[in-house]
Amino acid sequence: MRKLAGFVATLSLTMAAAAAAPALAQDAATAAVDLSVGTKVFDSEGVELGTVTTVQGANVVVDLGDSKQVTLPSASFGMLEKGPTIGATKAQVVAAVDQAAAASEAQLTAALQPGADVRSANGTVVLGKVKLADAEGAVLTTPTGEVKLPRNAFFMGQAGLQTSFTAEQFAAAMKEVNTAAAADDAAVAAALVAGTEVRSLKGAAVLGTVKSASADAVVVTTPAGDDVSLPRNAFLMSPSGLAAAYTAEQFATAVAQATGGQPAS
Repeated sequence: MRKLAGFVATLSLTMAAAAAAPALAQDAATAAVDLSVGTKVFDSEGVELGTVTTVQGANVVVDLGDSKQVTLPSASFGMLEKGPTIGATKAQVVAAVDQAAAASEAQLTAALQPGADVRSANGTVVLGKVKLADAEGAVLTTPTGEVKLPRNAFFMGQAGLQTSFTAEQFAAAMKEVNTAAAADDAAVAAALVAGTEVRSLKGAAVLGTVKSASADAVVVTTPAGDDVSLPRNAFLMSPSGLAAAYTAEQFATAVAQATGGQPAS
């Protein structure tokens, strides 16, 4: 799975490092640069930039702290007495990473639109389409059902909008989701009998009791004695028992609409 703990930006600082080379001691300029994992890297002013976390061929990933990382070509590093250095300040590197992250987020927001194809981590398989999207994530419609993924599970790759799942990982996750959904639906069906208490979305408030239930709708009797019909798919099992997908305020509004009254203040 593609790791998303920190934003990884690729910056080309080779020219900046070359410009800074005259400031390095002659011996240091020709010395081998140690870029092994765990090595501390310094900026052009000798301030600690971060720590090498990964070496990927000719690229080196440096952890800058604050959940930020930067990938730099190994050729952009020189050597000081205290360790490897680059020809830019930490402020310049962080600013470049932040700018790249902001651009990436804007691109992702533009791509997370209803109807957009979502591909696997390597971009070869279309896993589903975006149905709904908000600041927290997106609901995908797939051949085996719907699922909501957090926003950080998406990224813009060479193939377009992609997720951090391979096709195999996604199929396994969907199987678990569908199994859990089936179990929850069975529990809801068993609970939808006359007299069962119905709680609000987070279980904090009692909305009423079940009066009757069918495959499409459930009639709930409120504490005030009013009956309101709610769609069957609005019910779920919460830690407090049977619940409806409404806050207490939303339910009061639904009751007012059904009875022609005013929501309770």
